[in-house]
This record gives sequence, structure tokens and C-alpha cells, in this order.
Amino acid sequence: MKNVQVMAQIYPFSSFPKSVLAGVYNGDVLTSLPFPVQMLKQVHGTEIVEVKSVGPEVEGDALFTRVPGVRLLIKSADCIPLVLADAEAGLVAGVHAGWRGLVAEIVPKTLERLAVEGAEMARLQIGIGPSLGVECARFTEPFKEIPEKYHWAIRDGQVDLWAILERQLRDFGVDRNQVEWMKECTACHSKWFSWRRNADVMRFGSFIELVV
Repeated sequence: MKNVQVMAQIYPFSSFPKSVLAGVYNGDVLTSLPFPVQMLKQVHGTEIVEVKSVGPEVEGDALFTRVPGVRLLIKSADCIPLVLADAEAGLVAGVHAGWRGLVAEIVPKTLERLAVEGAEMARLQIGIGPSLGVECARFTEPFKEIPEKYHWAIRDGQVDLWAILERQLRDFGVDRNQVEWMKECTACHSKWFSWRRNADVMRFGSFIELVV
């Protein structure tokens, strides 16, 4: 299917406090960006990187900062992008949860790290961008590719990655009202880049920044 991407725009998350700016930019962040950001060389792992200034890409799949004005960005085109903030603690973070990183528990590990850094789970606000929906998340050998711990999420060759993430957040004590989720499947909606749909080399970006 030919990509019929609409004009690039920002879709803001509305649930964060005024001291936090967060949203999803559906332009190709690999070729142009309307603002400076810190990005990761994402490797589908569980490395978490602290950022103190915007600079060249660093390797990992999660990053966090305490520094106002440092905008963090997660690239994606089917993987689950998360942005997180505890405004009172002065912490923001971004997570790239591809299916490999998701089942390796990059999200719980990031929550653990933020707790060590002073975040309170009850204060945490999370924005989740578009990603591959369950009907499009087909795996060749899901029972071999997905760890046994998450076999409950497999049905007819499909893997409910959203359900895995929901359970990880719930098990860590994150309430639903703390989460703003853009539950749009990237493969089904042409305003988002999708590797599954078009083998896109382009990536959209989910960003977050402390503004005070």
C-alpha cells in the first residue's frame, strides 16, 4: 500500500500539567524536526540513559532528564512510544517499547529507575502514542518469539502487545487515570508511519519536555 501520509502536525497530550510539554509529531523525525530534541539510537533492548543536555544520539531504549528545556524524543513506526512525567519530582522520560523490549520489560525497568530517582508512581503521568494494534500484530512463531510469561496474550498468531503493556503498568501500581493513550493502530491509520504496512524507513516522534 502506498503511504498517503497527511501533512505533518503535532498531536498534544492534554493530561500533563502546565510544566510539562508532551505530544506526538507525525512528520518524519529522521529528516526534519520543528524543534531540537535528544534522540536515542534505539536497539530494542533495556538500556536507560540519563540526559543532561541535547546532543548526538546515545544508544538505548529509554531516557530521562531533570533539566528544563531538554526535549526528549522517541522514534517509532509500529513500536510503542511512551512519555512519562512526575512534575513534582522534576523528572520526565521517554521509552521505546518494541515487542522485544516490551517483553524484556523495558517499561517496568524504567519505572523502577524513575522511582530510584525520586518519582512517585501515584504522581506519574504517562502518554502513550500510536502503535501496532492486536489485529495487525501477527507473529510467525509467537510461542517461540514471546516469553512464556506472556503467552496469555497470544491468540490465533496475534499478540496483544497493548494488553501486555496495560498489565505491566497495572502491576507496577499505575492507575488507568494516570495514562493518556492514543490507541490508534499504526498499520491501519495512514497518518502514522508503519513498518508493517509499508516497510517504512521513516519514523514519527513522541516527545516530552520540562518547561519550568
